[in-house]
Amino acid sequence: MAGVANAAIHLAPQPLKAVGHISQMDVAENGELIVINQQGELWQLKDGQTQRLAENVSPKIAPQADYGRIALADANGHFLLWTKDKRYTSTIPMAENATMHALAFATIGVVKQQGGYKLARIETEGEHAKITALSRQYILPDARPYQIDFNSENAKQGHIAVLAEPDRETYQHAVLGDDVEAASLVYLERHNFEPLAEPLNIKGLVFEANQLTHISHNGNSQLVAVMSGKGEGARTVLVGLEQGKLTLNAESEPLPSNRWQSPFVFNHTLYAVQMPHLVGKLVEYTQKGKQLRPRFIESGMSNHHYGDHETNLTAATESFVVVPQYGYTQISIIDKQGNLQKLPTQLPAPIIKTQADANQAYLLLENGEIWTVKSD
Repeated sequence: MAGVANAAIHLAPQPLKAVGHISQMDVAENGELIVINQQGELWQLKDGQTQRLAENVSPKIAPQADYGRIALADANGHFLLWTKDKRYTSTIPMAENATMHALAFATIGVVKQQGGYKLARIETEGEHAKITALSRQYILPDARPYQIDFNSENAKQGHIAVLAEPDRETYQHAVLGDDVEAASLVYLERHNFEPLAEPLNIKGLVFEANQLTHISHNGNSQLVAVMSGKGEGARTVLVGLEQGKLTLNAESEPLPSNRWQSPFVFNHTLYAVQMPHLVGKLVEYTQKGKQLRPRFIESGMSNHHYGDHETNLTAATESFVVVPQYGYTQISIIDKQGNLQKLPTQLPAPIIKTQADANQAYLLLENGEIWTVKSD
């Protein structure tokens, strides 16, 4: 299917009667939906079938399902690894608003340490899980570690980018769940967390975000981030790796001070919702030299709730991306031709989290329901 311009989009609630109200979700590589309900139970959902996998897990920490494993936290907030044959326990304290990232033989996570939060590589040994590497740098409490290979469009052999050096002073905006921004972007070797590049930090600017994404072109990849400061608001930036340094390759015009934007990538195209708490202006960015030039698409969009740690509520499949409308109870679809379609369906509660696989998107609502978005 070339796109969804002429395809019907279907929204439908997941049958969750046996499971209850959902707090967290992830999609495994085989298309299984992995959820944690408000009672702290881990469930697997596939093809209308439900199976409870574990009890006494944390509903506050997002699971990470990949490589046949599920990384999550127990009821005390300690790292727990579930496999179909075994449970690996630990006393490793995980950050509540961060996310984990799965590698083939380890999990990358954000852990509480004396004085702050650090990046940890967690592996199994015997019956337990243990930290095998810890970052030197303190990182954001709600960081989303991101694997990238700057010299490839495939991240599997890439290493870990993460937002570091928590900063409460430089740019006091505090709309993304806390008052902590990042002064630095670091790129760390995935096994030992040794730095692979000079970090990117610019005096007077911070990374006003907790997560990263990437855009690929001609076999290379660049990180997409958001920076603010120097008396100005948020700008979307592209970051590359050149001669051992993370470099600022391109940036958009900054918004006014205390105005934010949330970028996302679909079909090798860079988009952003500018001022998602106010006008919700959806734009497409095109790189021209060092500039990212915007093209206005639509207003009334929003991929972020004011004050929430979830900073990008879009969800991309192979053929379309879901963009919530302001109010978060209706969605729009962008297809691979760049066409925008507003859907009339009114959801029963606001969207608070999203996930997607190649074929469908999943919307977790404030009332604990999950709705799926599919095209014909």
